[in-house]
Amino acid sequence: MALIRLAVAQPRTWYGADERRNLEEAIRLVAQAGATECDLLLFPENFPGPYRERGRFDAIGPLSAAAKKNHVSVVAGTSEETGPGSNRFHIIAVVIGADGTVKGRYHRTHPVGPYIYPGGDLWDFKYEEADQFPVFDMGWGKLGLLVCSEVFVPEIARILALKGAEVCLMHAGLLIDELGYTDNWRTLVRARAIENLMYTATTVHLFPEEFGRKYRQADLKLPPTGSHLTAGIAMIASPERVLCESHEPGLLSAVLDLDRVRWLRETDEELIVPAPYRTIPGVLKWRRPELYGQLTAQPAAKVTRPDRAVKA
Repeated sequence: MALIRLAVAQPRTWYGADERRNLEEAIRLVAQAGATECDLLLFPENFPGPYRERGRFDAIGPLSAAAKKNHVSVVAGTSEETGPGSNRFHIIAVVIGADGTVKGRYHRTHPVGPYIYPGGDLWDFKYEEADQFPVFDMGWGKLGLLVCSEVFVPEIARILALKGAEVCLMHAGLLIDELGYTDNWRTLVRARAIENLMYTATTVHLFPEEFGRKYRQADLKLPPTGSHLTAGIAMIASPERVLCESHEPGLLSAVLDLDRVRWLRETDEELIVPAPYRTIPGVLKWRRPELYGQLTAQPAAKVTRPDRAVKA
């Protein structure tokens, strides 16, 4: 059986002048994941940083050393300047192997920049989108990535599935509960698992409760967390069920049976009682690409950028 243990981390995130403290927390969580024999660890979007144009620091080097020391692969978040002196940055998910080597990077592709990153409490840089959808061969299986609200763009996960991804990690940014997105977010993370017959997972930053109060929607009645931090949305889902979820800080983990995903993709649906599956298998084989021309024929809405040419 092709079994791996996936862990998702919900860390207490530091920001502003203290953001370098996130690297210490990240290294501690890598050690914890290694001690519990996790094969792969996911951090939130842009964790451990850097989050700002100024005060840049290297997070990937120390995390690579920690991954190698603890024999666990890591998907970490960071930002990277698009070119020297450009003052524009990609949002990146970096895949680090259990041997400490960087296996590759996914650069956020949606939406077209600019987005929410300049001048925020956490982020402060000019974001620029990229245009590639890499899939990473981890040895035990194929891994795909998307970033935060890209979960609302189903084309991304579908492309990754068609390129062979069996696990798709969807790390999020912040304040999902306070903004009122939680129910939809969990629904979409699970939907991406069901429609693509893949494992999916998400996680988010946690902050002191007072950080989230100014973003909280007035009609939301959110219970206080035992940690006195903002609520998490950590979840790991299979095509057939939610494996685990948590609001609290720390690591959440589950065992993924990749052979089960492969079987679901290869199997055709039959009306069998009792059914040997809890979702419709084989749906990727149902596709009729010859009917889907309108997906690309329909032009995208134009986005006006203050300092760049309009791009469709």
